[in-house]
Amino acid sequence: MSTSEPKKPTATVYDPFTMRQRSAVRTIAVLGALFAFRLAFGLSSDFFFEDQTQIFLIGFRAYATGHWPFFGPDVVWTKSEIPGALQGLLVALPLHIVAAPESPFVLLNVLSFAALCLLAWYVLRALPQLPSWLVYVWFLTTPWALHYSTQIINPSYVLPLAIVFFIGFFEALPVFSLGIVRPTLAFAMMGAAFLSIAQLHMSWPLLLPYVGYSWLARRNEGVRALARDAAAFVGGAVLPFLTLAPTLIRYGLHGGTGGTTENLHLHFVNPWILVTSLARFLSFPSLEISRFIATDGPKRTELLLRHWWLIAPAIVILIAGFVQPLWMLVEMGRPLARWRGAPDPRTKARWRALRVLVAASILLVYFSYWFVMEPAQAHAFYALSPIALVLAAYCWTLVDSPASRRWAAALIALNIAFHAGLAAAQFSERSLYKHRSVVAAAIREKDFEMLGHRRPFAPDAGPYALGAEMPHDPTQDLVIRRVSHVSRFDGSVHWTVDVENSNHRVAYRDLLYIATYRYAGKPDEERHEFIKDIFEPCEARVVELNDGYVTAGFTDATFRFVAAEALKPVCTAAGLCGSCARTQ
Repeated sequence: MSTSEPKKPTATVYDPFTMRQRSAVRTIAVLGALFAFRLAFGLSSDFFFEDQTQIFLIGFRAYATGHWPFFGPDVVWTKSEIPGALQGLLVALPLHIVAAPESPFVLLNVLSFAALCLLAWYVLRALPQLPSWLVYVWFLTTPWALHYSTQIINPSYVLPLAIVFFIGFFEALPVFSLGIVRPTLAFAMMGAAFLSIAQLHMSWPLLLPYVGYSWLARRNEGVRALARDAAAFVGGAVLPFLTLAPTLIRYGLHGGTGGTTENLHLHFVNPWILVTSLARFLSFPSLEISRFIATDGPKRTELLLRHWWLIAPAIVILIAGFVQPLWMLVEMGRPLARWRGAPDPRTKARWRALRVLVAASILLVYFSYWFVMEPAQAHAFYALSPIALVLAAYCWTLVDSPASRRWAAALIALNIAFHAGLAAAQFSERSLYKHRSVVAAAIREKDFEMLGHRRPFAPDAGPYALGAEMPHDPTQDLVIRRVSHVSRFDGSVHWTVDVENSNHRVAYRDLLYIATYRYAGKPDEERHEFIKDIFEPCEARVVELNDGYVTAGFTDATFRFVAAEALKPVCTAAGLCGSCARTQ
């Protein structure tokens, strides 16, 4: 019989440092996956659309020629340009570091990812009761944050700067301040972000009232504090002013505006724009996808029919994107008693102030349209989207519960799945990788005329078209070998066009077509649009396109090309390409 005593159970020792390390590794892994997803989505987005190409060309031309980019994005309404070199440098500098088409995308995604994480961290400092996964993942994957902070277009560069601006704004106001940065640094952040945005987008005047209000809100601190805050704002603006100053020095105060003063146009705006502006503002943190699927209804239907696996998640996301702004509007009107967990008085004060801030922002947006030519559009005030993201977080706090978190997690997963599918659909149809070899060759040869030309009204950005030494006539060179059309169930017309570029020495992009529909006893109806594609010499390809809704009953339809932008072909560096040589 054994006399040994039974062994006592060994107590499990939990190492808090190991747990923290594991938690840190998980967090880094999740954030790394989100960054990779955002970068992949940006690379799969539309690259050859005119606006994206023009933004890329601003920096690529500076990289290829070594010329200073005195002006930035174009304002097509008035054929003017935003002054300053910042936009060009944000594209050119990464190309100098790594001469690859993807390098500007990487820089943009690093900036926007870091800024959105900063905003999520800041919101969680104010609302620690919210789950961190919800705030981080939602901010990083909302449709607006995906489509307008990952692809090469100027509003994408506005978002990270707007986040810096509004964190400075919140910290400058006593009612919102979390005490994270001193007021002087807050004003310096606003100054740096303000003058940077002024070189990227025409929405910069919207930020001036926020600067003025935050400065006046601190008037109780005394004249010395006001002077210090003003000096900090100016000091923060010094660095971005260095990229603006060369333009003002070379072109003067008048010419240095790039003609943007022509956008001023005093006129009455329908008060209904107040309602639509509020709806658009609330869509920034919501799952709005309709505007991002395609440019109009028939093209959205076309895309979803071709990629049928997107239909089911799209329906759910569309419903959620419609319901969420309405829900946020309802929550804004609910009494503070709805708050869960008896929030502290400062949180209640911030919620009151935030609702006033949102109302004032919508009024500001509405009255700003009284002074500009541009019609009311959501991206025109995208610089205010950080306020909307903060508002969404406060609204989540009002309904936070285990059940609502499960619903939020399901919607996030579905939204990510939908955008992953959309990225796959766009990859071969719209993205950089449709013609990456062309972009890579242009970068390698430092010849932007292989990719495109700047708009003709861009000062000091020529040549604006291919020279006469390379004869070309798109109406003759672009040969339609076969063409057919079919009327779809929704009243749109789908064309199938077999196109060949018969010119042996010139490439073409942005093919402008006219489709003519003839009716018995009625005038003909003409439709036109650009085919955003590149055709190298001797290249033939079948193009599928939807021409939109067409009046029913036409008896005949014709299709022809009337213009296209001529480019230097990729094969010029080594003479004729093989296919062209065989035809000689």
